[in-house]
Amino acid sequence: MTEYQPIFRSPIAPVTTGGLTGGVQVQDVTGLPVILCQGRAADALQATFGAVPDKPGAVVAVSGGALACLTPTVYYGFGFSAGATWPTADTLNESLPPPVRAIDMTHGLAALRLQGPAAAELLPKICGLDFSERAFPNQWAAQTSAAKIKTLIIRLDEKTIPTYYLAVDRSLGQYFWDVLVDAGQEFGISS
Repeated sequence: MTEYQPIFRSPIAPVTTGGLTGGVQVQDVTGLPVILCQGRAADALQATFGAVPDKPGAVVAVSGGALACLTPTVYYGFGFSAGATWPTADTLNESLPPPVRAIDMTHGLAALRLQGPAAAELLPKICGLDFSERAFPNQWAAQTSAAKIKTLIIRLDEKTIPTYYLAVDRSLGQYFWDVLVDAGQEFGISS
């Protein structure tokens, strides 16, 4: 008997986005690895990745991705490259002391990458956070409400281009995409 292997499909229908010059670009990156670690995991994450965020809200770039600290006992790991080696939740659980646990959230979340000079101007249209450089600098994270749903927002710039990763419940992925595209039309996003 052959084991059933579900095919991963993004919850977001393909949509063309605007160019980056002076505006923003949004990309569906659903399916890249997302791991939640709950508990005092800093030492084990340091041993695995070679770096760990030092305070809530902080993000550190690690090989092939980033680690975000939301509280002293809640960390998210994001693999940003499909080709990069990224540990599984099972692999992390082998190095985590009980009761700390790693949970694979990849298939439970829809993830978007919002990038461009105007990204910090677009986000306040759907979210009440202050996205100024002072309040939400590069390598920063927050969990908040955006488009009236629970959203994890991580800023990790690519060179000098402001880049935000937005993760929402997978069942709300298409709705969130549509809201973001609608809000971004004045910044060059087209549906």
